Amino acid sequence: MKALRLVQYGAPYKLENIPIPTISDYQLLVKVGAAGFCHTDHQIYNGVYNSTLPVTPSHEPAGTIVAVGQNVTGSWKPGQRIGMLNFRGACHACVGCEVARDPLRPNEPDTRFCENKENAGVNADGAFAEYIVADPATSVPLPDEVSFEQAAPLMCAGATVWTSLAGAGIEPHFPIGVIGVGGLGYLALQFAAGLGHPTVAIDNRPEGRQLASELPTHLRPGKVMDYNSLKATKEVVEFAGGGGLAAVLVCTDSVDATEWSHKLLRPHGVCVPLGLPVEGFRISACDMIFKELIVRGSLFANQRLLSDMMNFVAEKGVRSHVQTVKLEEAMDFPDRYMDPYLKGRLVVVP
Repeated sequence: MKALRLVQYGAPYKLENIPIPTISDYQLLVKVGAAGFCHTDHQIYNGVYNSTLPVTPSHEPAGTIVAVGQNVTGSWKPGQRIGMLNFRGACHACVGCEVARDPLRPNEPDTRFCENKENAGVNADGAFAEYIVADPATSVPLPDEVSFEQAAPLMCAGATVWTSLAGAGIEPHFPIGVIGVGGLGYLALQFAAGLGHPTVAIDNRPEGRQLASELPTHLRPGKVMDYNSLKATKEVVEFAGGGGLAAVLVCTDSVDATEWSHKLLRPHGVCVPLGLPVEGFRISACDMIFKELIVRGSLFANQRLLSDMMNFVAEKGVRSHVQTVKLEEAMDFPDRYMDPYLKGRLVVVP
């Protein structure tokens, strides 16, 4: 099969022919219908996670089941359209598997926290290929309303921000801010508005602010703010009322933006930083202590949250802004991703 391969850190992907993957008795084989490019893919490209090379990138796949392992349980069948999360193959033996349980199957581990799991596109082959291996425990059927191109970004970007909103635990009528209107932030704004939150979009790029302003009326933010404005803090706090935002999702790896986000929060406000800056975070000690802020870590969804999100997407008409590229033309995806004028999500299609 054809696959894009990262064979050297910092070098363009190579299009190669590699064997179709074989599946175990507990796995699914999926023909890829679309696969997204994520910020983590760019970090892998730069060697941040020391991935063993060569590796097939992408952990945002959607496609069609073509084979089902003989010991797979449930209603999975060939021809079914599915999306899959990055994590697969819980070992059932590590501390993570012991202490973190699957909400849908209390006797099973939550694969996200397994210390020995495969991470598609990171330490195992991912979705920039014709076929990929899927774990039924971290996969969901796709609603008919959601195309492969739209489903792919939901498998990481969507799953990440949906889980962060659920974890923040903010009542629907309280205001939420989103910093960074890229692949994650564009979806976060729609999820928050669809859940009943007044929202404010904040970005330092006109492209991001334009995307936020062009969302459908029922999902559009109440305010769009330039991060570089000297009045940004004052105007966001005034828009929120009550001393500031109840929560802010930081959908960028900017250390400065994450630290600044604490200025926007009311007492007991929640900050969920979703970027992964290599240098770590800075926390404002005064804001943290005197406002008793919560800074909350958030990983992407488990199967239950992913299923809830897909139903919400179909009901509310949530959509990503995607640019689709054929597999054979995506060797330069890491460079395209760094284009300061990029809008939305890059997605590979067959």
